[in-house]
Amino acid sequence: MKSITYFYLRGCPYCKKADAILKQLMEEKPQYKNLEIHYIEETENMEYCDMMDYYYVPCFFVDGVNRHEGKVTKEIVQKILDEAME
Repeated sequence: MKSITYFYLRGCPYCKKADAILKQLMEEKPQYKNLEIHYIEETENMEYCDMMDYYYVPCFFVDGVNRHEGKVTKEIVQKILDEAME
């Protein structure tokens, strides 16, 4: 399994949608609960975030590789989770 790093901003409507999708998918597919997901809030971790190569939140990295940033759909998040399960 690969690790996921999820960059978000508290109060961001797109991040809130990503959070809801993550929760829904974990309820639908319990195997996703075994994934290692590191939640990084930008304003609390600015130095770390400045070292990463992304512009928009929500942003998902899988094993250190940027897989998606910006608005998400359920399909996009599921694809990210499936990639991490490989």
